[in-house]
Amino acid sequence: MDIINGERAIMNTNHKIKFLLENVSDLDFNIDDADISYLINGKTNDSYLLDFKKFKLVLRLNNKNSLNLGINRKNESLILQSLDKKNIIPNLVYIDDSYEFIIYEYIEGIELDLRKTDTEDRNKLLSLIESYQDIKIDLPKFNYLNHISLYWKKIKEINYISDSRENKMEAFLVNLSNFQKSNWPALLTHHDLEANILVTDNCYKIIDWEYAGNGFHDFDRYSIGLIERNEMIDDLIMIMKELWTEINYQD
Repeated sequence: MDIINGERAIMNTNHKIKFLLENVSDLDFNIDDADISYLINGKTNDSYLLDFKKFKLVLRLNNKNSLNLGINRKNESLILQSLDKKNIIPNLVYIDDSYEFIIYEYIEGIELDLRKTDTEDRNKLLSLIESYQDIKIDLPKFNYLNHISLYWKKIKEINYISDSRENKMEAFLVNLSNFQKSNWPALLTHHDLEANILVTDNCYKIIDWEYAGNGFHDFDRYSIGLIERNEMIDDLIMIMKELWTEINYQD
């Protein structure tokens, strides 16, 4: 029965994907020619490998809980189009106008293990961050206070919150408000770099830009340990991850 149910789930997924794509008129491939399989490394979205034998693509179905996760798909689309063909992300093939899915080239590579990086690797990563932060995108300064407050409000709606946790978070939000008001340089920031760097034969590629924006200029460098730690950013990264996990696995 498990095998039958598993096969039925695969068939249903394949049918859903083919139905989704067969109505897109400007694709230069026929989805019926693809073998479709699930890629298991996404935390926010569901991604599928489309294997056409001569080439491979990735179909990413966007999380329907995007608003609760603080994701602006329109902004992500603008960022991806600005980064396309810059040797920073996999080449884009298609972005859905309603932001339900994107298609991009499949990259043969593995996730970077930051624990095993050497000085040369870290210098390459610094150069990579500099390369995407040189690209100016017309987006507002990323609002960390609004982002965390959205998460916190959602969590208080679904979970019991102890007095000690409430007090700790309120104190952090005061500090975060002061940080948000300070005059830090706002540059393109990925905000989830640690798990989204792919190592290919000759370079790094970065995927999953849904949390990106014009953020604190050194956030990405702090997040992957390229520069000396900063207590405020350390706390911000830790709380963002903690609250994201709590929301994502509740919904």
